[in-house]
Amino acid sequence: MADQKTTKITIDPVTRVEGHGRVTLHLDEQGEVSDARFHIVEFRGFERFIQGHPYWEVPVLVQRLRHLPSKPPSGGGQSD
Repeated sequence: MADQKTTKITIDPVTRVEGHGRVTLHLDEQGEVSDARFHIVEFRGFERFIQGHPYWEVPVLVQRLRHLPSKPPSGGGQSD
C-alpha cells in the first residue's frame, strides 16, 4: 500500500453518538474504500458485544441495551 496513491477522508465530529466520534475512510487510486474506521473516545462495554455483527443489526442491538425507543412517539408528543 506504500506504493499506491491513497486518499484519506475524515468525518469529524460524528453527531448523534454519546461523546466524541470520528469516521476515517481511506480510498484507493480507483476511489474505492480500502479501509474504514470508526473512532469513539468513550468505552461503555457494549462495543465489544456488537463486534462481528453486520452493521444493519447494530441499531437494534444498541437500542435494546440502552433502552432507546425504536421510533419516535406518534402524535408529536400530544395525547389523543
